[in-house]
Amino acid sequence: MKKILFLGLGLAVLALAGCQGSKPQPKPPVVVTPPPPPVQPPYQPPPTPPTLPPPEAPINWMASVQPLVNKMVSASAAETDSGILLLNQVKNNTSGSISTVDATDALKEAMQSNSHFELVPESKLNEARQALGLQGDDSLISRAKAVSLARYLGAKYVVYTSASGNPSLPEIMIQLLQTSTGEIIWSGQGNTQR
Repeated sequence: MKKILFLGLGLAVLALAGCQGSKPQPKPPVVVTPPPPPVQPPYQPPPTPPTLPPPEAPINWMASVQPLVNKMVSASAAETDSGILLLNQVKNNTSGSISTVDATDALKEAMQSNSHFELVPESKLNEARQALGLQGDDSLISRAKAVSLARYLGAKYVVYTSASGNPSLPEIMIQLLQTSTGEIIWSGQGNTQR
């Protein structure tokens, strides 16, 4: 038992001896320096967007077809008698989209301004298209269909018109065909104008 007593006393001495010598020492204060303020670059206005080219003016179909119609009437007047004329819609052979309705309307107005030919009335033309199963906006218009339609209506002549090339400035071609034979009496072409 004495051994246990000495061992307990030895442990107590060691525990007390270790606590005397460790006195906490004060630490120096930590100095915090704020970060320097961020340097802002000088103000620069946003870059100006690139300027777009001005939009293209629409095609002036009347100015484009009127000279061709005048040439056709003056050149074919000797070969043709005044008669009923079927004015077929303008066919779009361009690589894009053009306003064939506007082109056809301009062509119709140019043809009505001369007195050599009498146009088939629009109402008869629509009735004949329905009877033959043709749609008003048929994009597969061919010379043969135009001549067949003219024969059905009793017209002596057909004006077949197409636009080809670049859709932004197509070339227009007008042909005057005799209905009974399908012969091309006159043909002309020109560039469209803006």
